[in-house]
Amino acid sequence: MEGKLQKEYLRLFDTMDIRESSVDYTIAGRYIEMLKGSLFLATTAVSVYDNCRRCHIYESDYHRHIFKDEDGTYRDMQIHPDDIGAVIKNAISVLRHIFSVETRLKESKLIREYRVKINGIYRRITEEMQIIESDAAGNPWLSLSIVNISANQEKPFIVKSQLVDTRTGETFTPLDDTYDRDTILSPREIEILKKISQGLLSKEISSLLGLSVHTVNTHRQRILAKLKVNNSMEAVKYAMALGLLKPSI
Repeated sequence: MEGKLQKEYLRLFDTMDIRESSVDYTIAGRYIEMLKGSLFLATTAVSVYDNCRRCHIYESDYHRHIFKDEDGTYRDMQIHPDDIGAVIKNAISVLRHIFSVETRLKESKLIREYRVKINGIYRRITEEMQIIESDAAGNPWLSLSIVNISANQEKPFIVKSQLVDTRTGETFTPLDDTYDRDTILSPREIEILKKISQGLLSKEISSLLGLSVHTVNTHRQRILAKLKVNNSMEAVKYAMALGLLKPSI
């Protein structure tokens, strides 16, 4: 199951197609110098992930200090085996959300709780993650992660996550609201959405599929409602992110 989830996560990641020619690494350098010089963050696990090179380009001293294994070797964050599946599902959901709507990336913050190994012992952490820089095409390039050990270490240990709109304070849980939408559309709705993606009007779709225009329009409205989008363009974009439709060549 985890292998399948990881494959889906990487597939979504690949659709961003961030290239070094579309980013400016002097900007990344300025972020790193700013973080290094912050006394406020000296006892906080801070890291910056580069979605172009797919690696961390900065990890604070405290980050490297607390995420050591039993033998004192730094091995990055080791997620509890029971939490890995939910954490990957959460990451998939966030990527789908980014691709499904015109998201103001720098005004959204992901807050989640899960267990990682800290100095050889699994403990619950609270992570705040935010996109701090995008590439020329608007894809999320640099993400900032701030991790603190949770004050709550009581059972049950449940992976929790929320996306927060930092402008309005509005929140939603991506794992609950987004992850299972790939099973919502019926085969007929997918067929109609594919025709919509090809630029066909309802009258043309009705003629091709042998349906009334009214039936086609009813399906269109149901598609929008199920995917929680505002128009057909957003529905097509979201369906492509979910893997239900393939981009036209």
